[in-house]
Amino acid sequence: MQLERLAPGQFSLNGIVNFDNAVEVESEGRKLLEEDVAPGGVLRVSLGQLLKGDSSTLSVCLSWIRLAQSKGGHLCLSDIPVELAALAKVCGIASILQESTCPTAS
Repeated sequence: MQLERLAPGQFSLNGIVNFDNAVEVESEGRKLLEEDVAPGGVLRVSLGQLLKGDSSTLSVCLSWIRLAQSKGGHLCLSDIPVELAALAKVCGIASILQESTCPTAS
């Protein structure tokens, strides 16, 4: 698993994020995101290559969203797996994920 920079401000979360590696994923991802976050800027993180996630994956995403906000930026998520969106609904944080969903290109 890794957070990969695709282009400035664009990232992809790949592999498996679970309780076993969530702390490491969050920490390594934080370092990478901090390099690109700027006031008024948008960080885009695709979850389309996420092979497996659980509630710890949601925690990692929330941490990164807070990081961007604390720096005056915005982090949006795209390609959220259906299972992760359903888990967010059960956990009561679907609205947070919805607010952080990247707008689709038209």
